[in-house]
Amino acid sequence: MPSYEELKAELVEISSILERFPQEVRPQVYELLVSEFLGRSTGSGASPEKPKEPKSKQAPKPKQETACGTTPSRRKPRVSRESYSIDRDLALTGDESTPSFKQFVDEKRPRSSAEFNAVAVYYLKKLLGIGQATLDHVYTCYAEANRKPPENFRQSFIDTKNKKGWVEFDDSGNLDIPHRGVVFVEHDLPHSKGEDK
Repeated sequence: MPSYEELKAELVEISSILERFPQEVRPQVYELLVSEFLGRSTGSGASPEKPKEPKSKQAPKPKQETACGTTPSRRKPRVSRESYSIDRDLALTGDESTPSFKQFVDEKRPRSSAEFNAVAVYYLKKLLGIGQATLDHVYTCYAEANRKPPENFRQSFIDTKNKKGWVEFDDSGNLDIPHRGVVFVEHDLPHSKGEDK
């Protein structure tokens, strides 16, 4: 008989496997996986003669591979599912009264992603007067400046907000520039030549 901890761990794994099956077959899949784990045959009741834990613990994995066509891994890092697009309607070329975004970036010379985020949101909110700046808008700014966006794009704004206080960022992905960010962009950029990064 498996220990409480083994059973608990197995039930957590079984629940993640069940999510990959249609609702109508989940009860049968659950019965099959629990029976295999406990060393019982699926057609009859308990059969205590085969409680070999290593084999019974590994039994559900081949079934999962066959049903889903993929090999699960508990320690696999989460793949970023973020997706942003360039806003073709966003005018970043400037006019007589407003510099282009490229000119503004060249003037401010942001070094880090956090600094670039602050510069982009400042430009969108203060110079272009966009009411609701979004991650797509800033993604477009990265493209306009020919700069590679951070791998964890959304997280970079959370970090810019929480660690630096240069942007405001809500759960819907709307961006704003608080007073601290305005002061940073207007007075601290570009960095003086002897200033550390």
